[in-house]
Amino acid sequence: MIGGDFIFAEGLPQTGEKEEEGCVLAIIDCTRRGVPDTFISLIASFGLKKIIRSEGWRDPALILNRLTFWIRTALQQDSGDMFSDDGLNVAICFVSGQGADHDRDGQQAILTFAGARLPLYCAYNGEITVIRGDRQSIGYKLSDLNSKFTNHRIPVKEGMSFYMATNGLADQLGGEEHCRFDNRRLKNLLKEIADIPFEKQQAMLLESFNAYKGENETRDDVTMVGFRIPV
Repeated sequence: MIGGDFIFAEGLPQTGEKEEEGCVLAIIDCTRRGVPDTFISLIASFGLKKIIRSEGWRDPALILNRLTFWIRTALQQDSGDMFSDDGLNVAICFVSGQGADHDRDGQQAILTFAGARLPLYCAYNGEITVIRGDRQSIGYKLSDLNSKFTNHRIPVKEGMSFYMATNGLADQLGGEEHCRFDNRRLKNLLKEIADIPFEKQQAMLLESFNAYKGENETRDDVTMVGFRIPV
């Protein structure tokens, strides 16, 4: 079942000298204004499959640029006659050079990240680095088709953990002061749990979220993905 958030993952073989073997991983938050979230999610999922599988794009920033065009034209939001003005926030990574064969060749795994209003969290040596996405969303009528998203390249080191999340967790109201969970609290929580197995991390994240939320309603879909890359 697809809701307003979804996760996209695709392994890619090497198909040419310039097209590296690797994996694309993305997390998508459909920010509904007129068209139902599920419909937007289906369009975005189909668009990503076409852009990555059929067209062969691997560069995260270029995928976001292409997805902006895809969403606007699929929803006909490139026309002033349409009433809808819907779009997406996206965090997307391409991981290249991973695996034993690459290690024997002396190549280091590289994670390339680009974001449309969503960040990447990197945990390493007891610290959390937040790599922020660009301050623009995907697909809206006012989305600039000529704007360029930014790639961030991270050499992967042993012991690194990475996280991407939609804003549902940070925006949740709760606590004694009935305020947002916020990114600062999330960052501190990830700092505490990053070195333990992901199964336990998931349980601790859910426990912290539910305890903070209390009797408040869940404001939005909450989606988070964490991963490590073999080096």
